[in-house]
Amino acid sequence: MNLRHTQTVTTHRSLYGRAFRVSVAVTLLTAVAAAQTAFSQSSNDAMSLLLDQNRQLQAEIQALRGQLDEQGFEIKKLQRDSLNRYTDVDQRLSDLEVAAPQTAPPATAQRAQGGTPAVNQAPSQSSQASPNASTRPSLQPAVLSEQQLYQMAYDSVINSHFERSIAEFDQYLGQYPEGRFVTNAHYWKGQAYLYLERFEEARSAYEIILKQYADSSKLPDAMYGLGLAYQGMGNIQRARQMLTDIKRRFPNTGVANLADTRLLSL
Repeated sequence: MNLRHTQTVTTHRSLYGRAFRVSVAVTLLTAVAAAQTAFSQSSNDAMSLLLDQNRQLQAEIQALRGQLDEQGFEIKKLQRDSLNRYTDVDQRLSDLEVAAPQTAPPATAQRAQGGTPAVNQAPSQSSQASPNASTRPSLQPAVLSEQQLYQMAYDSVINSHFERSIAEFDQYLGQYPEGRFVTNAHYWKGQAYLYLERFEEARSAYEIILKQYADSSKLPDAMYGLGLAYQGMGNIQRARQMLTDIKRRFPNTGVANLADTRLLSL
């Protein structure tokens, strides 16, 4: 009896030990699984947080690019305004060069009669000024090619001679109504009006592109200029509508960033 009792006790202890070890193993496996689940959830949360931060940084970078483009635009305008003051002398010399032929015939007639013009007469002054005067052609469509006529107007607007550029773009559009640079001519004409704060005329120039040349690559820029023209006219609602339309139709572009930055100031 004692031997059987001892065997029974030993067997019971062995089973109890196995059960205990199995219980401990199950507990450990459960804990490991829970830890893995928690780690996986934590990893997913961390990944989501990183993605959100990345998207936020990208949005901030786009906004900063828009502000940079806007500031660059304003800096160019200031540079052109400054250049306009320094190139005023060149304009006056050009005017003198145009007026010079009107004073030449009397001197020519005097030479034909055997006379000698005085040293201080206008022809002598003109001959001294001509080497320094601009040789820029002045509104001669019969002489200039299409590209030359457009380039002349473009140079004027880039150098802040806005009034002159408008006249030259009008001449180009009249001479080449179906020319290669028609859309650009309307756009830069609108820009010239915009710089002169003649917002209604700028609006008309930009709207020609929207209505007649909607497939042009200049369309987004013309829409932005139109938004600025509406803002200058005091029509803030139309300005917001135009700038918002740019963001919708041309997302992730430089002009869309400009529109977004401008909207923040309205």
